[in-house]
Amino acid sequence: MRVLHYCQHVLGIGHFFRSMEIAKAFRPHRVTFVEGGTPLTGYEPPEHITRVFLPALMMDPQFRSFETEEEDLESLKERRREKLLETYRQTRPDVLLIELFPFGRKKFRFELIPLLEENLSRSPGAQVVCSVRDILVEKTDTAAYEEKVLKVLNRYFDLVLVHGDPDMIPLSATFSRTAHIRPPVVHTGYVLRSLPSPPPEKIPGRVVVSTGGGRVGWELLEAVWRAWNLLGRSDLHLHIYQGPFMEDQDRRRIQEWAARDPRLALRPFALDFTARMAEAELSISMAGYNTCMDILVTGTRALVFPFPQNREQALRADALEERGVVRVLRSLDPKDVAQAIEQELSSNPPPRHLPRCDGARETVRAIENLAPRH
Repeated sequence: MRVLHYCQHVLGIGHFFRSMEIAKAFRPHRVTFVEGGTPLTGYEPPEHITRVFLPALMMDPQFRSFETEEEDLESLKERRREKLLETYRQTRPDVLLIELFPFGRKKFRFELIPLLEENLSRSPGAQVVCSVRDILVEKTDTAAYEEKVLKVLNRYFDLVLVHGDPDMIPLSATFSRTAHIRPPVVHTGYVLRSLPSPPPEKIPGRVVVSTGGGRVGWELLEAVWRAWNLLGRSDLHLHIYQGPFMEDQDRRRIQEWAARDPRLALRPFALDFTARMAEAELSISMAGYNTCMDILVTGTRALVFPFPQNREQALRADALEERGVVRVLRSLDPKDVAQAIEQELSSNPPPRHLPRCDGARETVRAIENLAPRH
């Protein structure tokens, strides 16, 4: 089976890692993995995956406009559209797996609708599958948004895969018209990155702090730094992991902190961050999909501060807190953060009730069970 897998990360790297984890699970099938964001350097996929890079497009932290180093945006969009169509024609996929669209990435319709139209015109065309995370970002006009999503889903798609546990957060919790989706909707369970075997041992006193891709989350980093100064404990060691897209000014400020405090270490972005989290007694982070999945697989005690701009991370964090997996930081006052750190390191952990976590394997199984188009 030949799979053409489209993934567009626009701000962080969570979409890339979740999609790549799914692509890994397709072995021995061949996967052509099309990336539309700033390439993550140093990453080497397994041999059954071929990476194809579209001219890079990212978005500002408010998701209002494109960001690119090129001056002529329309020319870049045209080159992206042609390269995507050329890749489709050369690959001749059996399955076209598209991450998030049409539930999100509406600004990328300029290249995705031509791709879907070309596939629809082929006989037989590829099976078209939507790969979407557990929670959708809220929209200003929900009715109009859902109508547009349904129009695209019901015309072009054969299957919708939701990478979450319906017993924790079903798709219907953030998409009210799920019953109007004509293709089958399958909840696969969450997609987790694997730990090395044997897993790393805990390092006493280690606390890791991360903000994913690094373009957002500065307020959390600053609050942790101020809380760290209030704690004054010599037995604790703070490791701050930089995101690959962290602003230069933020990177310089963290370097200044590390130069002043021997208890603090500044670490480069880690492709094996799951293993680094597994070593820690405590993780402090935002509540993005992949970071929460790393918390699930490692079992590390965790404080999370949800990205405040939309509901996605807050819904996930609250649901995981109810299951004893994380503790949500409700305030970034340094005194509150310092108190939360002390409590997490000194108290007994609550019972953990884990959601379904076999999402990559179940994604492949659901796609393998699709009947070929005729």
